[in-house]
Amino acid sequence: MKAVFLQEPKKYSVDEIEKPHVGENDMLVKIAYCGICTLEQRLYTGDRKIYYPIIPGHEASGIIEEIGAKVISHHKAGDHVALDLVNRCHICPACLSGNSNMCENRFKKGQRVLGAFSEYMLVRPDQAHVIPAELPLEKACFAEPVACCIRSLKKVELGLGDTVVIIGAGPMGMMHLKTALVMGARVYVSDIDKARLADAKKMGADEVFDSSDMAKFIEEIKARTNGRGAERCIVTSPAKAAMEAAAGLIADEGRINVYTSYDDKPSLPMDLNTLHRKEVLITGSEGRSEEDFYRATKLISFNKIDVGDIISKIYSIDKIEEATELALSGKAYRVLLKM
Repeated sequence: MKAVFLQEPKKYSVDEIEKPHVGENDMLVKIAYCGICTLEQRLYTGDRKIYYPIIPGHEASGIIEEIGAKVISHHKAGDHVALDLVNRCHICPACLSGNSNMCENRFKKGQRVLGAFSEYMLVRPDQAHVIPAELPLEKACFAEPVACCIRSLKKVELGLGDTVVIIGAGPMGMMHLKTALVMGARVYVSDIDKARLADAKKMGADEVFDSSDMAKFIEEIKARTNGRGAERCIVTSPAKAAMEAAAGLIADEGRINVYTSYDDKPSLPMDLNTLHRKEVLITGSEGRSEEDFYRATKLISFNKIDVGDIISKIYSIDKIEEATELALSGKAYRVLLKM
């Protein structure tokens, strides 16, 4: 079978390797599609490192081909599945406290880490969520990023009727938009890219804002919230101005989630007295839990969240360099690999 190996930053190889042998507690999945997520992009550029060589890929869907003799779950060969490829040890303090997205052992070498840039892979039964056969597999691979959005919006305790501002209209900003709408919020989206703002409006945003003039943007949010500001804000853009805008538009007792990650170490653009007096909560979110993933698969399966308009282009596995460069260009939403 073919698999993509990242040998070092900006160096892929597409190699023929042996098809995995199914252990008695494993399932063999024929991968259908995998998204080129920000994690894979940062691994490629060298801004993030796990170890080398590594087979990247974690936003994946596929079809179960073979099941180990001791698997006792409901799965069967031929099932279509969305794959939750986080490793969870279930015994560390994070896992035992319900925060398995922070599992202390999830990236340890010696276990299967990522791996979906390949034609086949072995998974544990708890990693394979069965989806309806009629759901296109290219949509099913979005269960992972949608699950991350669910986690993010849960961190700010988004409630019915809340106003949430999503700063950044990239692929994750758009998925936050779709998820927040399902959760009953009024959703504002901001960006400096007018084309993306137009797309956000088409995808259901209640209103969109050009945030290139930060003062005007904050003023507009305050005007639409009776001067109070937004109850919730999600920062999906790594631009420092995005976090500055979030600090300026958040209401008293509001909640901000720093969803994005940064290549450097910027400081919070809010002084401690303001944080104290406004009772603002600033948090972050990393990945997703099993429950988040389960709910994401249901939302996509029920067509409550349609991700079709976030797919920019699909490439074959042999076009991995071209696909990654497009994903990095800022001219696409999600780029997929078809196995």
